[in-house]
Amino acid sequence: MLVVRIIQAVGGAAVPGLGMVLVSRAYGPESRGMALGVIAATIGVGSAAGPLLGGVLSELMGWRFIFFVTASVALTIPFTIKALPKFEQRSAGSLDLIGGIGLGLMVAGILLVPAEGSRSGWTSDWVIVGAVMAAVGVGTLVVRQAFASSPFIHRELLRNAKYLALAGMSFSVMAANLAPLIGLPVLLAFSHGLSSLEIGLVMVPGAALSAAGGLLSGRLTDRSGAKIPVRIGSMVMLVALFGLSAYSGSSPWIIAIFAGLMGAGFGFVNTPLAATISRLVSGEMLASALSMNSMLFFLGGSIGTALLFAFSTTSGLADGSLNPLHSGLAAGFSDGFLLLMIPVVIALGFSLALPAVSSREISEEEKITMPGETIAEAVPVQRWIPNCSVPWHPECVETIPAIGD
Repeated sequence: MLVVRIIQAVGGAAVPGLGMVLVSRAYGPESRGMALGVIAATIGVGSAAGPLLGGVLSELMGWRFIFFVTASVALTIPFTIKALPKFEQRSAGSLDLIGGIGLGLMVAGILLVPAEGSRSGWTSDWVIVGAVMAAVGVGTLVVRQAFASSPFIHRELLRNAKYLALAGMSFSVMAANLAPLIGLPVLLAFSHGLSSLEIGLVMVPGAALSAAGGLLSGRLTDRSGAKIPVRIGSMVMLVALFGLSAYSGSSPWIIAIFAGLMGAGFGFVNTPLAATISRLVSGEMLASALSMNSMLFFLGGSIGTALLFAFSTTSGLADGSLNPLHSGLAAGFSDGFLLLMIPVVIALGFSLALPAVSSREISEEEKITMPGETIAEAVPVQRWIPNCSVPWHPECVETIPAIGD
């Protein structure tokens, strides 16, 4: 099961980063936030339908049938792949395989330590192996970044404080978001005794409000920039996590309310981050920048999940919870959800680096480019104002800068 899940992840890893790249190249800066919001909304709808469908299938036909249904989606690939745009832009450098291996070792080691520490003890052999893997990976990556002619991570990205802040926000926010998505079903199954279908129903509000939040924040990002939706979403996530901590042992439907708030807050934060990165990074570095952001996104979620279970396991052995409003069952999960508020606060701190302007107002000097690369000069063009009564009448035409790459 573990081996085939790894194989599935290798293929699935291409989808989030490359999907964002295709959308960012197909839409101009003035509408990119909304386009990425639509992508986020489809993910939210899928997240809502998935647990429900999985619950129904497992109740009727057994859990193994779920994998058959999801595998059948591959039959759509020959048809849908024809709709993908073909971009001919290529990177000038070679692929740094050694640096990529170092990055993979670092990630695997970092994830192995908390996962095995909570299961086998913090001095177990696998914890030591994970720590050694992480150290070797970090050392390899640092050496390659310093001396390789074309390192695995573009040096220009690492030198830009705004990009690093955005990547740090993605890591922190996903650490706080993915952990409840995985932890809540475990809590509902073992502490509340819910069936797979009932768990799916409890998780629906979070997925649905995540879709709605992504659409709304995308429109808001296009109009006024990323700071406002990110800060609104972060505050909502803090309220949701505190509520989950306080009521983790109470009615599942109260948990559903706070799970819904969590989804709404995450939707408000997620879309502006991807949209801002796509506007800040230009040219051949865009794919790398968005893919690295996706990697940190899921790495943060994996570490957050591992820490939630590690903390809930050790803290749950004690009497009572750190949250004074909590009472009853699942004291360990209550403490774990309280702990997850820390990365959201960190993300709020990173939000100080976000540009306070809308997408079309980001200056050319702020954009990250490769050495020697120039950004195409915008040439004014005219377009007809939609819904105007007389097409191409002078009063119905506006002049806008063309979108160059």
